[in-house]
Amino acid sequence: MSILLPLYVYPQGGAWEPLYSAAKAHPDVDFTVIVNPCSGPCIASLPDKYYLDEIPKLRTFENIRPLGYVATSYASKNLSAVTAEINTYANWPLLTNNTKMKVDGIFFDETPSTYSSDKYQYLKTASQLVRNSTKFRDRFVVHNPGNITAILAQKDVLQNSYMNLSDITVVFEEAFDKWLDKNTMNALQSDTGVRRSKLAVILHSIPNISKKVLDFVVEQVEETADWLFLTDVKEKDKYYHSFSTMFADLVDSVDGS
Repeated sequence: MSILLPLYVYPQGGAWEPLYSAAKAHPDVDFTVIVNPCSGPCIASLPDKYYLDEIPKLRTFENIRPLGYVATSYASKNLSAVTAEINTYANWPLLTNNTKMKVDGIFFDETPSTYSSDKYQYLKTASQLVRNSTKFRDRFVVHNPGNITAILAQKDVLQNSYMNLSDITVVFEEAFDKWLDKNTMNALQSDTGVRRSKLAVILHSIPNISKKVLDFVVEQVEETADWLFLTDVKEKDKYYHSFSTMFADLVDSVDGS
C-alpha cells in the first residue's frame, strides 16, 4: 500500500520536514506527491525560491515520486492551456539548470467522471503528452474525478470511463463520514475487475480516532485501493495545505498494512 499526497503545503521554514522524516523512517512506503506552487506550475514564471529550494530535495529520496498539478476544470479548460502547463513542468530542469527539478508525471485534477467521447479524446491528448515525453522520468499519469462510485459499480467500467488513460484514478475524495455511507461502501468494494493498484482514495475531515481505529480504516481502504491519503483537517479548501496531526501515524499504519 502507498500514499498519494497532495503536497499543497507552502514549503517555507521546514514545512515539508514531516514528509522527509516519514520517507526516511519508512523506506518501504512509496510516496507519490503532488506539487502545486501556483494552482499549477506558475505559467508565466518559475516558482518562488522556497519551491526552487525544496522540490530538488524530493529527488533525494528513492521512495518519493513528485508529480506536477494541472486542473482540467472537468475537461472544460482550453486544451492549449493544459498543454502549456504540462510543458512548463517538463521544462523546469532546463529553465533552472537543475535536473533535480524534474517531476515524474502529472496529476490531473478536476477530471470528468461521466463518460463522453469528446472528453475522452481531451484526456487522451493530455495524458499522451505526458506518456510520450522523455522530460518526465516515470511518465506517470493520475486522474482525479473525485467520486466515481456509481461508475465503479458498472461491469463495463473500463470501457465506459477514462480509467485506461491513467496509472491511478482517485475514485473517492470526500469527507470521512461520506465514506461510511452504505451505498459508497457497496460500490467501492464491489468486484469490478479493476486492479487496486490503479485506484486511490482520499479522505479528509477524519474525526479524532485512536491509532488502532486508524489501522482499521487503512485496512478497510485497502480493500478498495492501493493508494490513499487521510487527513483530520476539516476546514474547506485547507485540507491539503498543512500536515495534519495524524500524518506520522498514517504512514506507520500504511507501513504496517
